Amino acid sequence: MNAITLKRIVKSYLLVFLFLISISCHENSADHSEVLVLENVDLRNDFKSVDDEIDEDEKTTDVSNGLTSTQTNQLLESNIPTDLKIIKTASTRYKVKNIEQALADIKQVMYVNGGYISELRFDKNYEEKQNRFTIKIPKANFDLMLDGIQKFAEETDYVNISTTDVTEKYMDIQTRLKTKLEVKERLEAVLRKNAKTVKDILATEAELRVIQEEIEAAQGKIKYMSSRVAFSTIQVEIYETITFKEKPVSYEKGFGAKAKEGLSAGWHFIQNLAISILYVWPIILIGIVGVIFFRRWRKRKAS
Repeated sequence: MNAITLKRIVKSYLLVFLFLISISCHENSADHSEVLVLENVDLRNDFKSVDDEIDEDEKTTDVSNGLTSTQTNQLLESNIPTDLKIIKTASTRYKVKNIEQALADIKQVMYVNGGYISELRFDKNYEEKQNRFTIKIPKANFDLMLDGIQKFAEETDYVNISTTDVTEKYMDIQTRLKTKLEVKERLEAVLRKNAKTVKDILATEAELRVIQEEIEAAQGKIKYMSSRVAFSTIQVEIYETITFKEKPVSYEKGFGAKAKEGLSAGWHFIQNLAISILYVWPIILIGIVGVIFFRRWRKRKAS
């Protein structure tokens, strides 16, 4: 066997050996797998997934969409505290077709809703008639009254509504009043039991008078605020446009007017004449006396 043949055999064995090694590596890589250990996790029963929250939002939206606007407003108003002290006022201006009829219709709606007019004024010029009045209406019927006025208007110029929350002030006055009433009770107890001398009695009575005045002032404020809260104020201005008519440039008087003026002028002349005579009565009296003496003198001279 020569050297060339030996080299070829070694190369063949070497290639076969490399081929077998490559096959074994490929099989090992294919059979290799990674083992992962999973740990058990306890899930709470009250856990909500994102999908659950989305479903709940969709249900809420569907329910709210199924409500009417009135039911939705009632639902919103039910969340507002009922013990709030809110003063509601409104300022409005409307154009109407007939101002007298509109005023009568508005009054009818006002009476039905338990209101009354506290102030009214009527104006008229060459362009329009105007009625300005103030309506006092129970707070619960405030919106109904505004809607009722709106029905009789041809046009709405403006509607301004404002609210003032006086809850804090109201509660503060009530707290102060309660404290003053307690002080009054203690002073009355002192006056009945501990005041022995005249000086002590007079001093206690003076303090009672002061605290009583403060109590009455607080009660007056509470009563005033309660009335303003209970009755809302609506200032209404309605107007009717009228056709402008120019005044006549010249005017010719008739016979009756001229006769009336003549009689009036004659009567004024007589009055002025009588007053003039009263001013010169001394001169007239002297003249009459002079004429009498002159006539007597002429008779004596003639005889």
